[in-house]
Amino acid sequence: MLLNFLHFSPHPLMPFSIAGLQKLTLLDFPKKTACIVFLAGCDFRCHVCHNSELVLPERMEKPSLSQKEFFQFLEKRKGLLDGVCVTGGEPTVHPSLPKFLWDIRGHGFLVKLDTNGNNPKMLSDILSQNLVDYVAMDIKASSEEKYSAFTGVKVNFQNITVSRDLLLSSGVPHEFRTTMVREFHDENEFQNILSFLRGVDRYFLQNFRREGSCLNSEWEAMHGFSREELLKKKLLAEQFVKQVELRL
Repeated sequence: MLLNFLHFSPHPLMPFSIAGLQKLTLLDFPKKTACIVFLAGCDFRCHVCHNSELVLPERMEKPSLSQKEFFQFLEKRKGLLDGVCVTGGEPTVHPSLPKFLWDIRGHGFLVKLDTNGNNPKMLSDILSQNLVDYVAMDIKASSEEKYSAFTGVKVNFQNITVSRDLLLSSGVPHEFRTTMVREFHDENEFQNILSFLRGVDRYFLQNFRREGSCLNSEWEAMHGFSREELLKKKLLAEQFVKQVELRL
């Protein structure tokens, strides 16, 4: 099943470093109290990305905290937090990610992983080693051409398809999610995404919001959808997906 992987990386990736820590979230890990740890580095260059300091090596300052300091923080949160959300950037660009997740679990915490799905080999390894308790995978678009247009790099859509199938067969709770951009996710594109996700258990529609500068300044003129428009898209999505929710 796991054949012809392509891990496309046109830019130098950052060494494993913790770029930020949110000490508490009640929203990101469903039904759990958690912290969020942000890892620097990404293989995409999404035009609407607001976290350029996590993506572009030249904008990365010194790490926010060391791994030692992070695990010291976790020790102090035992009994107060249920889990850790590991996000980025894109965590799966780092070969040492499985060890990091193993250490988090070794401290007694559940693990949620955010991923763009472009590294199915890494995702397969993590799932097979039972290193995650929940996975959130972004779905940017419906085809190789559209993915490349949205992410700013050449994307092998097979990677996205294999990662989707890995999650569907994993038995690990998961969600798929799309950040909705009016000028990009038109009616036809959204319908194609829904066809790609037909039968999945859980799908979130996240509205694009202009917060600060985008990675590509030309996309700062893009827009999200109104609440009423997203509610209509939710009704449409419910014809394809078991559970659909909005993040406005």
